[in-house]
Amino acid sequence: MKKTLLFASLLSINFAVNAQTITESNIASVGDSIIMAIDNSPSISIGTNTTGNTWNFSSLLNNSTDTTVFISPATAPGGSNFPASNLSFLQDVNNPAVTGKANTFLTKSSTSLQLDGISDGTIYGKHQDPETVITFPSSFGTTFTDAALIIATVTGAQVGQPVADSVKIKSITNITSTFNASGTLTTPYGIFPAIRQYTIRETIDTIWAKGLLTGGNYIVGSTSKDTTYSHQYYSDNANTKFPIVTYNVTKAGVLTGDASWMLAYTSGNTTGANELEVKSISIYPNPVQNTLTINNQDVINSISIMDVTGKVVYKTEKQNIKTLNVDFLNKGIYILSIETDSYFGTTKFIKQ
Repeated sequence: MKKTLLFASLLSINFAVNAQTITESNIASVGDSIIMAIDNSPSISIGTNTTGNTWNFSSLLNNSTDTTVFISPATAPGGSNFPASNLSFLQDVNNPAVTGKANTFLTKSSTSLQLDGISDGTIYGKHQDPETVITFPSSFGTTFTDAALIIATVTGAQVGQPVADSVKIKSITNITSTFNASGTLTTPYGIFPAIRQYTIRETIDTIWAKGLLTGGNYIVGSTSKDTTYSHQYYSDNANTKFPIVTYNVTKAGVLTGDASWMLAYTSGNTTGANELEVKSISIYPNPVQNTLTINNQDVINSISIMDVTGKVVYKTEKQNIKTLNVDFLNKGIYILSIETDSYFGTTKFIKQ
């Protein structure tokens, strides 16, 4: 019965799904924080290259989390090497000032999001030709191709090659992107209209080294070629300023490796985000007509309810409420989320 109701609800928003358009306003800005969960062995069906998909990724697990904090390039280690960049992020940390991690530098404009390079404050790799991540506006059928180039020269000691005086690295990446599918995406984070980007990245890396053993001349140390195929799901929902789900596929289009999915988004948070554990929470009764009870012993800091379009229809903060009067909700399927000091909890319920 629940599956029947969900399918009927998703059909009713099919028009909105097909109208999805992603612009620069749907991408994170300075001060935002994103927490991504990683499922090491996802079991999901990726659907077809068409419109009207109903992607049910609610089975995705949280095996680990990764926090991305977006900061100003001017405050990032090595930011002086990227004067044209207007956005930077540092992953897997709670404090963007932590050293020893590589910051990624980006330029976000009304026409595209471009990757300018990376730096840990000591070593930096700057694109001579930036890599396009996404163009704006993007909707179903949008395509682009791009070629990116990065050349970096460092000392041998900096890359663990003490016998070399200097090491030169050249990386050429050819990118092909197509928004080849649209539909409704269900994850543990919520239900969203979404479009899917299919990206092919072919990267050729060449490394030269010079030193006493080479007579002071650069010689080719190695050349490698790698091609990756991936899917990124975007939505214009206000709570998804980042790809909601990302994973790699084979050339034949078969899911491979792990999958990253959005666990939480915080807007305008300049102090970073805590990497909260995600849990399923217990509620009753479900289906519900009037009063919903959250079966939780911890102090609840915030509660939110989203409808099937991803719209927040109820939100309260800093009130340890365990019962909710949901009589004001229309009949349908909703996502209830709570946040405590130590974890983020989510579950679905049906309003009768």
